[in-house]
Amino acid sequence: MRKILLAFDGSDSSKRALQYVIDFARMHAATLEVHLLNVQHEPALYGEYINDEMISNMRQSLQVAATEMLEWPGEQLKTAKIAHEKHSALGNVAEQIGLIAKHLQCDTVVMGTRGLGSFTGLLLGSVATRVIHEVSLPVLLVK
Repeated sequence: MRKILLAFDGSDSSKRALQYVIDFARMHAATLEVHLLNVQHEPALYGEYINDEMISNMRQSLQVAATEMLEWPGEQLKTAKIAHEKHSALGNVAEQIGLIAKHLQCDTVVMGTRGLGSFTGLLLGSVATRVIHEVSLPVLLVK
């Protein structure tokens, strides 16, 4: 059985990555264990009027958003009869993908790429590029 970490952010490319995994399992009669992951950026907070309760409420809100984000892809995997688990995290997206893939002992990371092009990717940095460089296992990018 292959363990796949599927990074899902709700973008069109992440939806195509999900469909790729489902199609791959169907075409190759592969037994997969898919770990759906949504990582929410933790906000950078500045100022004197921010207290622990506000920070806690923001983190809780981000966790709820991550959980909700994974409902639809979870339903798609369930319909396709592919074993899966849902995971969420807060923080740097590329870093969290690497840490969680390692923790779950995944074989492959599958994720979409927004396809901004090399120039924009160079200027802004790209989560996909950082994942490729930081993760020590195969990464499949779906455009």
